[in-house]
Amino acid sequence: MRVLFTTWAWPTHYQPLVTLAWAFRAAGHEVCVASQPSLMPTVRASGLPGIALGGDRELTPVVDALLAVDPAVRGDGRTSRTVSGYAAIAGLMADPLREVMERWRPDLVVFEESTYAAPMVARLLGIPAVRHLWGVDILSYVRSFEPAALTPLAERLGLDALDTTGAATVDHCPPRLQVPGAFERLPMRYVPFNGSATLPAWTARAPRRPRICVTYGTTSSRLAHYAFVLDRIVAAVSDLPVEVVATVAGSDLHRLAGAGGNVRVVERMPLHALLPHCDLLVSQAGPSTALTAVSCGTPQLMIPQLPDQKLISSLVAGAGAGERLDLADATAETIRAAALRILSTPSHRASARALSEESRRLPGPAEVVRTLTRPGGPAAA
Repeated sequence: MRVLFTTWAWPTHYQPLVTLAWAFRAAGHEVCVASQPSLMPTVRASGLPGIALGGDRELTPVVDALLAVDPAVRGDGRTSRTVSGYAAIAGLMADPLREVMERWRPDLVVFEESTYAAPMVARLLGIPAVRHLWGVDILSYVRSFEPAALTPLAERLGLDALDTTGAATVDHCPPRLQVPGAFERLPMRYVPFNGSATLPAWTARAPRRPRICVTYGTTSSRLAHYAFVLDRIVAAVSDLPVEVVATVAGSDLHRLAGAGGNVRVVERMPLHALLPHCDLLVSQAGPSTALTAVSCGTPQLMIPQLPDQKLISSLVAGAGAGERLDLADATAETIRAAALRILSTPSHRASARALSEESRRLPGPAEVVRTLTRPGGPAAA
């Protein structure tokens, strides 16, 4: 079977797809990834072959407009700026994606949830399409805005119906953290892929003191209305009797140049390599970040800014696996107090482990591949 994975060029939208793509390869299927040229280095680093769709010149202004949206400013209630942005991206992707599908002829298309062009073009060509969530189904809250935003593209393609969810939805979020949805759901164990790296020897050794991992995302700094608080977090916990590991993007290393002696600053260290030996993660609660901590059973202190971060941090905190701190309240004192409280509260660790066990009980990626490829399965043409 030929399986085409597709997403628009945003690394954190692509990374959740990698585990399932490798499961297809391990089962003997042919896999390829289609996205804009700017994502191809990330695709190559994941070990998968890629096909570049069109160019980045047309995509850049659309993405820049998305990044410029202030989440604190509410829309008019008649449209969703997020859905409209994703619809604009779909309009740019549809023709080159159609060309790739017609040339490569996949038997199945797997798309990340905001890449609307994929299920539309797949429907046009009679190819089964399966949606893959990032984590919590945040787009379910704006699904009512999709018809108005996507009808022009559907008419351009000659489609008589609009479907953005595909034949089934691969969902690797533990059920206790997920929101309901009216679609066929394929639960899958969350197996994190946070990028590749050569790990130093110290990552395999148990720390002598409690270890706090601090991160604040690797792409969020591109957002116009996004405060950088990593330095504030590190300063708040650096004088505690703990070991602090701060993993940051290379462009942000200089911001932590004055970190204390008990702070180890590393560049883009995959979280799944760090968190098994950590007692606390302090982060922005991005979907991959939060779910990696869940999979490792690591309690979390979450300081979210974006809507999806606020949603998942509320759900994790509601499950008892950590605490959420609003950005406006995140002073050095409140961050330090929350970190100490989580470290000294056994129930947080117990709840984090319970969430991890719930995730581990879900079907593995290999089982999901078998479900998708069996005769009469949800992806059968």
